[in-house]
Amino acid sequence: MSIRHLLCVFFACLTILGCATSKSSNTKKYQVENFVTSAASCHQWFNQLDRIVDRDGARDFGPAMVEDYPFLRVNRFLASFGDSIEANEASYNRWITSMSILNQESREIEILNLSERAVAMFGVGRDELQNITNKCSIHLTQALIERQNTEMVRLRSRAVVPDEYNRLKQVVGLYSLLQFPFSEGISDWHEEAKSTFDRYEIGNPDGLPRVRYTADSKGRLSLLEVKKLISKRDALGQLILQSDDIYKLFSTYAPSFTVEDTGDFDRIGAVKFSDSQDVVIDANLATVYTHLAYTRFEGKTLPQLVYAVWFSARPKSGWIDLLGGHLDGIIWRVTLDHDGVPLIYDSIHSCGCYHMFFPSERLEPIAPPSERIEWSFSPKQLQSNLDNLVIDLTVQSKSHYLASVTMDAGSPVDDNKRYVMQSYNRLRSLESDRGQKNLFGYEGIVKGTQRNERFILWPSGIRSPGAMRQWGRHATAFVGRRHFDGPRLFERYYQRQ
Repeated sequence: MSIRHLLCVFFACLTILGCATSKSSNTKKYQVENFVTSAASCHQWFNQLDRIVDRDGARDFGPAMVEDYPFLRVNRFLASFGDSIEANEASYNRWITSMSILNQESREIEILNLSERAVAMFGVGRDELQNITNKCSIHLTQALIERQNTEMVRLRSRAVVPDEYNRLKQVVGLYSLLQFPFSEGISDWHEEAKSTFDRYEIGNPDGLPRVRYTADSKGRLSLLEVKKLISKRDALGQLILQSDDIYKLFSTYAPSFTVEDTGDFDRIGAVKFSDSQDVVIDANLATVYTHLAYTRFEGKTLPQLVYAVWFSARPKSGWIDLLGGHLDGIIWRVTLDHDGVPLIYDSIHSCGCYHMFFPSERLEPIAPPSERIEWSFSPKQLQSNLDNLVIDLTVQSKSHYLASVTMDAGSPVDDNKRYVMQSYNRLRSLESDRGQKNLFGYEGIVKGTQRNERFILWPSGIRSPGAMRQWGRHATAFVGRRHFDGPRLFERYYQRQ
């Protein structure tokens, strides 16, 4: 079966799924077959859809929209293929198909999040709206694949992801001068964090009550099973797996979180909207949100398992507290080598702050080119334990800083709880009293989570430093440029032993 036919089958399945899952509407409807599919009508449709989505505030700011190609979106991993994709037809076709799938995912989320009033502006119900969008995606994607020779140069120039640093802010804020005190502050944090890791080697140095959150071990795979599973790849190296297999993969490497618990703000929970439309954390349902991502290392694609947990707040210590505020979160990432053994782990908070690297013994660090540059910070190297792939993370109370990362079960705790895993994409369309709503607002930032540190760190060029933000929008360096989802992030800092 050709790539073209596979694409048709895939989008046909999406259309059927959309019909089954989309909410019905009481607005006036007409049958999809009355919509005449053509390049002109589909571009007109997407223009209308974009206008209403933006006007209604339903835009999803995850993958970047591709200029002049309203049926495509791109992330940093896919954008990294733009300079070499013409070498292989199968890779080129898969590149386009992958961007089309990303767009379809975002379109479905945006349509789900439209208000009933906005849906009524189309003159069709929500399910018909989704079906026409799918139909146009199939048509325009197929046409683009067929025009490979004439479209390649133009598409490559547009399939880019803007970085999260604003150059104008850096110029106005005298970043060239302020990067030096920024660098000093980062060095101080590195020393403090390293000291904390050393102190927590003894277990529980402060004697605080602790709760350990663990995943259900049912469904975990052996390393041999993982190796077989991750060998199923497409032309870009992305995994070709069913949802059940992806869940098993996440279960196999799911970390445990040992959290110092001194208040409600230290309890992992599910993200919800309250009756007043505020973001709240339901600590009665401990939840870890998972996301499958990719990176490139030594010219090969490596899968990444992303685990995100949320807390209701980082409590303020006083009115001048720069770091405290509503909502807090930790993201833990496992990057798998070709044989399924973790090559490197790393972590950030959901603001993009506090980036830590935990390389395995397979890697050695590359020396920084300058003392002033913000380089990889690794408080600890981890030795692979092929008999136990579960990492235990110790999280401090209130600040939610990582204090320890171990390959064993960790020291005894006061209470044990199970967490459930849900897709990170669910955060992009949560139930509320006013219909479905995206946790992440304008430019992918969670409304109401801004921190006072933004008044000091804005010259870095990062939008609202300290605020919680969406996957793909995490700038992780205040000196220089670095993105958590950078496709060649690890190649910059590490090489194989």
